[in-house]
This record gives sequence, structure tokens and C-alpha cells, in this order.
Amino acid sequence: MSMRFVTNLAVSVVLALALVFGVRALANVIFAVKKPAKPAIAVPVPAKEEKKPAEAATAEAPAGQARQPVAEQPAEAAAPAEQPQQMAAAEKTAPATEEAAAAAPAAGDPKAGKKVFNKCKACHFADREKNKVGPYLKGVVGRPAAAVEGFKYSEAMKAKGAEGLVWTEENLAQYLKAPKKFVPGNKMAFAGLKKDKDIADVIAYLKSIQ
Repeated sequence: MSMRFVTNLAVSVVLALALVFGVRALANVIFAVKKPAKPAIAVPVPAKEEKKPAEAATAEAPAGQARQPVAEQPAEAAAPAEQPQQMAAAEKTAPATEEAAAAAPAAGDPKAGKKVFNKCKACHFADREKNKVGPYLKGVVGRPAAAVEGFKYSEAMKAKGAEGLVWTEENLAQYLKAPKKFVPGNKMAFAGLKKDKDIADVIAYLKSIQ
């Protein structure tokens, strides 16, 4: 093989390669596609819809059960129909409850009440069933008015007993505070105890020796 033949062959190969790369580069230039900065047609992207409360409740229904929409109700409709009647009843009973609480005496101290009862000793026994100027007071708490046998009550006190007056703690508290006001016309001369604490203590003492 001659040197000339080898040289021609090498030149042919180089030319062929140069031709191939040249054609490729020319094709890239001719057929190059430029992308626009902004798209020619704006394609709207659908927004993700949020589930409404009713739809969400329907979607969360357990498998095997029919999915039913949950109807929304206003707050006023959800309130029980009986609520206005209950409120009206509470308003009516509130004053009566407050009056009963005001009338009921506070819990007293029997030891202190024994000392306060010294004001009553001249006319009443508290520890024995024996009358003095006034009827004995042993067992008086819960006893009907004018119920002690052998004592001569005033007509006013007898009338109260006939009406059904019972010496509850509340009635005793009112009587001890103002005897003439609670039973007008009764013959007890005592004006009454002015301090609510003294009244509560005396009642506690009388209860302790029932």
C-alpha cells in the first residue's frame, strides 16, 4: 500500500466527518425553534374547590350507609321550644326562693343561745314541761301554736293556733323579733330580740333540748 493512497484515504475521512458536522450545525440553525417569553394562549387552571360542611359530612359517612346531606339549622331554631317556658318559670320561682331564704334563720350556736335565753327565764321554762307566766318552751320547735295544755292563752294566740300556725324555725324567728307584730293582740310583754344572731342562737338552743 503506497503512502499516497493512505494520505488520500485520511483526507477523505476528514472531509466526510467535516461534512457531517457541518450539515448538522446548519440544520440546527435552520430548524431552531425560539420559545416565546409568554405563552400565546393562557390556559386556565381550575381552582381546588373546598368541600362545604354538608358535603364534608356526606363524604365522611361510613361505608355501607346512605350518604345524606346535613341540613344547616340556625342557632335560634336549634334551641328547645321549652326554653322560654322554663325561663318564665324560673323568673316566677326566683322571688319566692329569695323570700324563703330571707325568712329562714341562720344556723345558731346553742351555747350562745342559752345565755341569750336568760332574758326569757322569768316567764318560760325551756328544759322542763312546766308553765310559768308563759307556757313552757321545751319541744316548742315544730309544735302547733297554743297547744300546751293547762296554759291560758290569749284569744289572739288561740286564733292563730286554730288557723294552723306551727312554730317552725322561720315562724319562731319572726315572732321573737317582733311578737306584737307577728301575733297582734297576744299578751306577751317582751318586746323582742333585735339581733338576728341572738334569735338564731336562741332557736338553736331550744332545738338542742327538744
